[in-house]
This record gives sequence, structure tokens and C-alpha cells, in this order.
Amino acid sequence: MKNFIIIIYNDDREIKRGFEEDIISLRSVIKTSEDVEKALIESDFKTLRIGLNSRNLIRTIEKIEESKPCLIFNLCEAFNGDSSLESNVAAVFELLNVAYTGSPPSVIELTSDKEKTKQLLLQNNIPVPAGLSINTVQNLESGIWNLQFPLMVKPQSEDGSVGIDSDSVVFNFDALKEKFEYISDRYSQPVIVEEYIDGREFSVSIVGNNPPHIFPVAEIDYSNIPPNAPKILCYKSKWMKNSDSYRHTPSVCPANISTEIENDIKEVALKAFEITGCRGYARIDIRLDNNNTPFVLEVNANPDISIGDGMAKSAGADGWSYNKLIKGIVSIAIERFNGNKN
Repeated sequence: MKNFIIIIYNDDREIKRGFEEDIISLRSVIKTSEDVEKALIESDFKTLRIGLNSRNLIRTIEKIEESKPCLIFNLCEAFNGDSSLESNVAAVFELLNVAYTGSPPSVIELTSDKEKTKQLLLQNNIPVPAGLSINTVQNLESGIWNLQFPLMVKPQSEDGSVGIDSDSVVFNFDALKEKFEYISDRYSQPVIVEEYIDGREFSVSIVGNNPPHIFPVAEIDYSNIPPNAPKILCYKSKWMKNSDSYRHTPSVCPANISTEIENDIKEVALKAFEITGCRGYARIDIRLDNNNTPFVLEVNANPDISIGDGMAKSAGADGWSYNKLIKGIVSIAIERFNGNKN
């Protein structure tokens, strides 16, 4: 149906691992779906929002087949609280041969695995923090022999800073072992251990593929955190708006950087975007070392696009209204789908 878009987000009533507070980031997508729907309606689209879970999966598929939308606006970041199933949702849209926003399942699966993403970037000469993925505590000491403390410790396959807190930067082996066991026990997955880069942190939002459009670079302002605290964007910093961590780590866009550094950051971000196969839109997180070399921390193929945050904030700094951003994402997805059919 022309001009009819179904917005599908993950309705996570249950969480399978981690802490109860981890559901905050998963449920934030409901607010994003409302923002997107409002923007689409104001752009003269007809809409339907569906919160996807195991109870209505079959009915949702039937609804897509019956209504024949021109597009699925895919906001699913998990399925039944399990972020490892995020790529499977996009795979359903592929099987239904329906246009949908964002990256294909293969890219979502790749970028959800921090270790696989790092290895791919390394193979293409894109700097990433030195580190490795470790499965068992028995391999911990031998695995880190060539790494320098302090080290960053985080789950391999979570996003939205799930599993990251103020103790995620460790300065000795005992603290590393304790943090490793904590993450392994809570999230039941391998653990990324990598050298902590104590430098400025940036995010680069990119939309489109032919050609990609890079929004102004945003910087995380760590100037208000305590002097001895590690400069990291932990879970509280991203999601718990009443916390000091959130208040003390605002995003500044455009970042106050030289044209040379900005160009270097954008160049590395664009390479990461293209090498990982991101489609439609994505966000690349980057840190500078002491030599102002950009290191890619993460490639987010399904980033937050809620009003006033992340990508929307960067788009606004480029003169894009929120409605223009959402309509642009829609146009890119439809054009790509129609192009693939020809």
C-alpha cells in the first residue's frame, strides 16, 4: 500500500540476562517508535506501530502480508529481550521480500559481535584498540600478556553500553579477573578485554549509501567527571537520566576540533561504515590517542534515532529537522529496495 509504513520495534516484557535496569535501554525504543511515527504522520504517511515479541510474531507476519506496506521501519534492537536475536528480525523482512530501513541481517550480526568487527577493521588497516575476546577465566592471564593496563572490559555482543559501568576500566590483574567473572556470569558470553585509550571520544553519524552523507562530528564532554574517574560512556551515562553519570557526560555537536582532525575522524568513520557493509544509516564511535590517531571503538548499524539524541542531534547540527531525517531514511530504503528489484 502506497504511503503506508509499519513501524516495528522490540516489545521486551521480559529480560533474559543481566540486571533489571538493563531493560531501560531496550524499552527506550518504544519512545523512539513514537517519535518516528509522529514524524511520518507529519510527512503524510499512514502508519501502524507494532511491538514485536514471540507472542505476536506470526500475527505480525500475517499483518505485513495482508496490508502490503511500502516499507517496514525497523527499530528492533532485540527479540524477547535477547539482543543476539536482533539480526533475525531483519532476516524475516528479507524472507517476506519487503522494503525495510537500515542494515541487512548479515551486517547487524557482524557489528553486534565486537570481536569479529574489530578483526575485519584490522584487516583493512583501520585502527582499533589492542585486545582480544576471552571465553574462560583460565585463559585470562595468558591472553593478556602483551596488553598494557589500564584495560577496558565489556561484553562481546551487547550494545547500548549494557554491561559497562564505572568499574569497567581496570588497572591490575585482580580487578580484571573480578570484572571478567562478573560479565561472564551476568551475560553468559565471551568478554572483550582491550587497552583503554584515554583520549577524546567522538561519534560520527552517517546516512545514505550513494553517496553517504556524514553529519557533523559529535564529542562526548568528559570535563565534568571526577579527575580520577575513567572517561567512559557507561550504561548510566546513556540511559539513566537522573544519574550524575548521565548529567556529567553531555554530547557536544559540532565538536570543537580542527578541520584536520575532523577530516581524519570522518575518513576513518566512513571506511568503517563501508567495510562493515552498513546500509541506510549507522553511527561510528571513535577515540583519539595521544597522537590524535582515530581508533574505532564500535560500529553501530542500528543506532538510536530518538528526538534530540545521537544521530538526530548530529543531523540537527547539519540543519536537518527530525522529520527530514526520518523521511530521508525512508526514501533511502525504498529507493534501495526498488533498485535491487530492477
